[in-house]
Amino acid sequence: MAATATLTLLLTGCASGGSSADGGDEKIVLNMWGFADLSAPLVEKYEAEHPNIDIQSKISDYDAAHQTLLTSLIAGQGPDIAQIAVDYMGEFVDNSGAFTDLRDFGAEDLAGDYLDWRWKTGVASDGSVVAIPTDVGGMAIAYRKDLFAAAGLPTDRDEVSALWPDWQGYIDTGKKYYAATGKSFVDAGKAIYRAASNQADEKYYDADGNLIYEDNPAIRQAWDYSMDAIEGGLSADLATWSPEWLAGMSNGAFATIPAPAWLLSTIKQQAPDTEGQWDVATLPGVVGNDGGSFLAVPKASKHAKEAYDFITWLEAPEQQLALFEDNRTFPSTPSLYEDPAVVDLTDPFFSDAPLGEIYIDSVKSLNGYPIGPDSRVVEQQFEAGVGRVEQGQAPDESWNEAIEAAARETNG
Repeated sequence: MAATATLTLLLTGCASGGSSADGGDEKIVLNMWGFADLSAPLVEKYEAEHPNIDIQSKISDYDAAHQTLLTSLIAGQGPDIAQIAVDYMGEFVDNSGAFTDLRDFGAEDLAGDYLDWRWKTGVASDGSVVAIPTDVGGMAIAYRKDLFAAAGLPTDRDEVSALWPDWQGYIDTGKKYYAATGKSFVDAGKAIYRAASNQADEKYYDADGNLIYEDNPAIRQAWDYSMDAIEGGLSADLATWSPEWLAGMSNGAFATIPAPAWLLSTIKQQAPDTEGQWDVATLPGVVGNDGGSFLAVPKASKHAKEAYDFITWLEAPEQQLALFEDNRTFPSTPSLYEDPAVVDLTDPFFSDAPLGEIYIDSVKSLNGYPIGPDSRVVEQQFEAGVGRVEQGQAPDESWNEAIEAAARETNG
């Protein structure tokens, strides 16, 4: 957070890179930093169609990638293209002066091509377009049919969806599963907290930019759901991306997992022998989002126009469709929600569940919530609080500790 303040002070000293050569035979290298690989075939396709463009990617761990970007921006440096996760967008949009205003290239004309709530996340208060959305993390519940059957629970996806019209129904189902098997129902209490809190119209900030986490009933409700799950023995307490979490997808360590669209490819990769044992039901409350990212052009780039051209090509509906078909990154361009390639998508690994329909329904009526400069750091405090309860701390004590830590980290 101190680095963010430093960035704000130093922005006036950053040199503007501007656009470089207009093509020709000059080889232009576009350096792209991020935390997740983009589709290599699409990058190769773009390079083949633009032989003077060479795109070089540097991929780092999630939090480290954003810290490295922030440090570079403070120094007036940075890549030509920056991938920024939605959780961090508030911090970088708050320092929009470190980025090229993509309105310089006509980006405002693209707003209608994207989900409104998603587009607005990449726009600063002064109207400058900092970044363009890539995917959204439409939500559902992936569940193991074989484990449900062993517990005497329904396995048909419509019947399963009907079990949990809300999160209380989900937790009640988990308690039945635990009573029948003595095994964990969900990968972690944090997963419930995150999915439920992400459904709110306001999360850590209100529409006026005020921090509201302490008094927001939606946050307290999401917290209480996760506490109920932990105290009921439903949580496997597995850290996301840990070896144990990845192995749990195949070894039955949990029967359900709140699943953004992008997670489906991970399940397939980590649990190839469970094909047909998985199915996908609707999320409690139906709508929800977890994840997705944006692409921005730091002001230090000397190839801003070329970077913008690549970004807008990659995020156009045709390429978003290719990404969805390849790795299940769900499109942020709603025109594709009427495309049969999305609407009718099924996958035999997930028992031919209507993935397109389920994930379209999860995002098309979502309002989104304001994301502020400290959203990520506040999220970390509450997730840490849930983790402490997993380890035995009293829920109210951990809640108060999370509130105090969030206030300390945000100076609020």
